[in-house]
Amino acid sequence: MSLQPEVADQGFITRRIIDCCLREDIRGVVSQGQLGPLPEALSPYLDHQPGAHWLRIAHLGADELWLPVVRAYPLQDWIGTGDAWIKVSSQQPVEVQRGYSQWLGHLSQGLDEESVALFAAYLKEADCATEHRTLCNQAYHHCAPGLGDVIALKDWSQRLLKIDQLASYLDHPFYPTARAKSGFDAAALKGYAPEFAPRFELNWLAIPNQALTLTSPPPPHWPDFEEVGLSPTLHNSHSLLPVHPLTWNELEHYGLPEGTLRAPRTAMQVEPTLSVRTVVCIDQPQWHLKLPLLVSTLGARNLRLIKPSTLYDGHWFQTTLMALAERDTALASRYLHVDEKHGGHADQSRHLAYIVRRYPSGLENTTLVPVAALASPLTDGRLFLEQLVERFYAGSLQHWLNDYLDLLLQVHLRLWLHYGIALEANQQNAVLIFEPGQPLRLLMKDNDAARLWPQRFAAACPDLADLPTALQDERIRVDSTQPLAEMFCTITLQLNIVAIVEAIAVAGLSSRSSLYGTLRQRLMLCLEQLETDGINCDDARLWLLDSPKLPVKYLLSAGSLLSKAHSGASDINKFYGYSAANFLLEEGACNAV
Repeated sequence: MSLQPEVADQGFITRRIIDCCLREDIRGVVSQGQLGPLPEALSPYLDHQPGAHWLRIAHLGADELWLPVVRAYPLQDWIGTGDAWIKVSSQQPVEVQRGYSQWLGHLSQGLDEESVALFAAYLKEADCATEHRTLCNQAYHHCAPGLGDVIALKDWSQRLLKIDQLASYLDHPFYPTARAKSGFDAAALKGYAPEFAPRFELNWLAIPNQALTLTSPPPPHWPDFEEVGLSPTLHNSHSLLPVHPLTWNELEHYGLPEGTLRAPRTAMQVEPTLSVRTVVCIDQPQWHLKLPLLVSTLGARNLRLIKPSTLYDGHWFQTTLMALAERDTALASRYLHVDEKHGGHADQSRHLAYIVRRYPSGLENTTLVPVAALASPLTDGRLFLEQLVERFYAGSLQHWLNDYLDLLLQVHLRLWLHYGIALEANQQNAVLIFEPGQPLRLLMKDNDAARLWPQRFAAACPDLADLPTALQDERIRVDSTQPLAEMFCTITLQLNIVAIVEAIAVAGLSSRSSLYGTLRQRLMLCLEQLETDGINCDDARLWLLDSPKLPVKYLLSAGSLLSKAHSGASDINKFYGYSAANFLLEEGACNAV
């Protein structure tokens, strides 16, 4: 008998949380646990899959936990076999426990008050993830049959929007409760999330010009004051700022500049993209708007507002990356960038800001695919990637994989090793350009959280050496190669390559040994090409080919479960543990199973 959806989804979220705790060694569950056989007296209590090992966890309090685990690859050594374990206590009978509530309860034992509060908040996030997964699975069963051949849609913008919708049904590869949009109830999810493909109109504020900063003139399709129900005489004193409907009713809690007027009518119909807070203008689909949203994703502390400095830093990287493409032919043929010069913010407020993205011309014959969509399941059981390979690569997965690896490695290794730049181009922001008869390319966007080593940048581009001083977020500028290497490893290598390689392997389309062998081969070829171009690749060889361990982004340790005092993290979004066996080593690539 099949489980109720809510129960099955809770089990799914529990397994993801357990696996992430094992990957990050939360509370020392791996390093202080002991692997060994299950005592015979406990064997009747919990069925487990053949070949499972048992992890004994006895350092978190009075209870002793026995968790069934199996060998894992590539970013951690062990994963759980399910959502249950055996609890042994001197005061109570042996008990089989399951579910993330009891698991998190054990892991929070003996922690400081701030961390205990974080565990309690994360429990609510896990509940939200379970509820939202159930709702989104229902949306998938309703909508997915109509998304079976999105590549055939006539308009490039419609293809992108529907591919974003496909991507929205697939969970984040590593963050276990990414399904949670904390701050959205069921009605908000259905009304404003991409899984449900809703359409709605934006609210508007008329803000006094002295309180509003615009980086350039507004787009030509901006509504006028009469369209939103305000007097046209405001044209001389105010400007319009768009507001997401879910933020509209919360504005009073944050405050508004003196003299601000709420427009009585909405305008500009939009539909959410994969990012949720970024929406596409239905009548002008080459224009996307990024808006502050009172929702948290990838952690309860990750509220999706807009820091005004990101308007300027994102545009800095746009113009710099395009300037590099103009002078470096190896980059010119490999990427485009959306135009992000326009945005606005009022009184430096994170809740009163927006960024406009204008997609470049000439995309009519292209199919734009965020990396997040590649492993999305189609209703016929295939990965979306398989459909793309059939349409654009005559069915040759190996040909596509070679092109994909070459593209990501050539672009991001060149940026790191030659220019001192590492982009946080995650699966959502790394967009592939498929076009018949043309090589695979990248469409870049949203690069306001990159890392830049000014010394290396100045050595490569002496005439641009003064440009990095314009960057507003001090965290962007770094003083060594390590932050660049860590971002390359955790974003480009693990999120955009390993996650896709693993999806291909799990789908049975190729063996892990073949896939990781191809990855190592393309990496070696890329480094040889860069060295032929006169680029020093010592950093990459040291980090990628000589180190026994690779950094892993610790998403729960710093972002959700542990206080900064406990974790030692200075930046909760850039906190790493060196716990992944290096799958790029020759023996690692050969031994992948």
